[in-house]
Amino acid sequence: MSKKITRGFKYILSIFLLSLAFTGAECENILNNLVAGDVTGSWQLVKMEGNLQDVCLGEIATFNNGTAILRCPGATSITKSYTYSNNVLTYTSTGVSYTVSFTQVNGVDKMIFRASGIERVLTYDKYSTMEVTK
Repeated sequence: MSKKITRGFKYILSIFLLSLAFTGAECENILNNLVAGDVTGSWQLVKMEGNLQDVCLGEIATFNNGTAILRCPGATSITKSYTYSNNVLTYTSTGVSYTVSFTQVNGVDKMIFRASGIERVLTYDKYSTMEVTK
């Protein structure tokens, strides 16, 4: 009888371990669900990590044809020129560059900026003037 229990336990343990491998792969796919995208449009800054001297949470960034308009809540807009090529956005006046990636989480388009040369990651959600901001 103990051989049957041991064999059954090994079978269940094997199935469990095998299912973890598939579950882990699915979670990784969800987390890394990068999608094609473009910076063009309006985006709201929802998360900041690293060195953050010149950005503010809730900033609305609008990118269009090489001109970025950046507006912190309750502040005056700032206009900056930029270039965007091969998933790298560079502000021309400062030379600060970001590697840009896009993802979608729960139906929300996200744009992630990773700075080159400094520790900074900025996460933006696609912004619509129809939304109520938090």
